[in-house]
Amino acid sequence: MKRLVIITIGIMLMSTQVLAFDLMGPTTSRLKDSGKTSIGAEYFLSDMEIDADSISALDLTSDTIDDFEIEKITANLALGMGRGSEIFFRFGVADVAPDNNNDWGSIPDSMGSSDEVLVLGGGAKWTLYSNAGFGWGLLAQMSWAEYDFDGRSYSVGAHAVTLSPEFEIVEVQIATGPTLELNDDITFFGGPFLYFLNGDADFEGTIDGSQTTITADLDQESLLGGYIGAELELGQNVVVSFEVQATSGSSGMGGQLVWKF
Repeated sequence: MKRLVIITIGIMLMSTQVLAFDLMGPTTSRLKDSGKTSIGAEYFLSDMEIDADSISALDLTSDTIDDFEIEKITANLALGMGRGSEIFFRFGVADVAPDNNNDWGSIPDSMGSSDEVLVLGGGAKWTLYSNAGFGWGLLAQMSWAEYDFDGRSYSVGAHAVTLSPEFEIVEVQIATGPTLELNDDITFFGGPFLYFLNGDADFEGTIDGSQTTITADLDQESLLGGYIGAELELGQNVVVSFEVQATSGSSGMGGQLVWKF
């Protein structure tokens, strides 16, 4: 019954329309011994607030882009390093769909959705304390993606533009927090985290008929966040987990299926 409850909650969370963070899982390592490995499949959906720099060529001041939706599907490969630590690498595909709004001269609304692009990332986990089903860990991870959008013609204020955008985004998360084993099958985890986003928005095309290339800086709206999740042992070496992450302006949720060897 408890397994059914956990799985049902996870499916409800992932089907809710909140939207890029990356999936974190427990801050403690699942791989206790050196040389142990795991392979995971991950899905994560985020709804971000991103600060965008001014663009003088379009008479735009700095602005916050709301509802910047990022969807990621990745594989995760982890290697135990001994003493309760692990390193991991993830790769997969991602796409961006800025929601309809008038932020930043309505550029996000006019760009449409990006193509599916390669996303790369990695990080490490350290178990700092573990005793009688309670643990405390530290996680650090980063990811990179370069989102390409098709060229479109539209208006930005008084300017007629035909632009092909490219957004390069690097994300970093640092989390610490507890892991609590409710029983042999169910574990809860979570804690606070720091979130950093750095990127560039490059536009190539024409403004009022003149060929141009313009660049604007991107960074995160909110620095501090928190997350909570649960994982369920489906067998001796198989784990499924679900989690929700949020800062004051961004949110995300996702799930992971992991095989340990």
